[in-house]
Amino acid sequence: MENSFIACKNCGNKFTGSYCNACGEKVYHDHHKKAGHLLEEVFHFLTHFEGSFFTTLKTVFTKPGRYSLDYCNGIRKKYFKPVSYFMLLVVLYLLFPRFQGLNMKLDSYVTPKYGFTWASAPMVKAKLEKKHIGFPELARLYNSKSSSISKIGLFFLIPLASCVILLLFFSARKYYFDHFILSLELSGLFIALHFLLVPFISLIAELIHPSWATFFWDDNYWLGYLQLFIDLVFISIAFKRFYGQAWGWTIPKAGIYLVIFSLGILYVYRLLVLVVTLTLT
Repeated sequence: MENSFIACKNCGNKFTGSYCNACGEKVYHDHHKKAGHLLEEVFHFLTHFEGSFFTTLKTVFTKPGRYSLDYCNGIRKKYFKPVSYFMLLVVLYLLFPRFQGLNMKLDSYVTPKYGFTWASAPMVKAKLEKKHIGFPELARLYNSKSSSISKIGLFFLIPLASCVILLLFFSARKYYFDHFILSLELSGLFIALHFLLVPFISLIAELIHPSWATFFWDDNYWLGYLQLFIDLVFISIAFKRFYGQAWGWTIPKAGIYLVIFSLGILYVYRLLVLVVTLTLT
């Protein structure tokens, strides 16, 4: 009977079956090294990815808050993992940079309409004097580094957003993990909506009629107001579904979160990217 047991190559535990009951390591045989098996794994990955990712994305857009609620309640098999879901959206956003989004060019920082000139003007002036170069050269150096730095900065958005949600719904007596998962969903929704869906729609509009693309320019305040309203609707529904509080409490809290996230966290994030990138340039 002893001979029927398999010794796990990872932890040394003896077990029967295809997976170690102690560490979960899979038992591999020679047929796992064949080209046909590699094709099977590729097919499994693609079909699993398509099913779980688009199920997650569909749930986030059609039933805000349901994904986080299910995941925190242990219903996870049909969904993409929250961190993987968020990071994949970030990668897609970085591969489709039609708008500046979170990674602004140095030219934008010195433009008054973005509200960063109070910090950018003295920093840029000091950097130009120190390096003895012109602004175009500094902008080129800055833009080549800011992309990678902005990616790292994204990791700080979620903990900050989670803390805001925790404070707003402290009476809900949930674990920080729960608030963190919901902040991942909402931040992912923000990226998918503003930096993937809207740019895609603007691209289609431009292809149909070039003048239609002007609606999506940065100086169109109506687009900004429309996006804020849509954000408020999604956040309110997500908060209502996840925490189950009355609408009278949920909507004001959603508004506070939206203001802090949009004008606070994102502004601070962009400011930190400016400071760090200029320092390292």
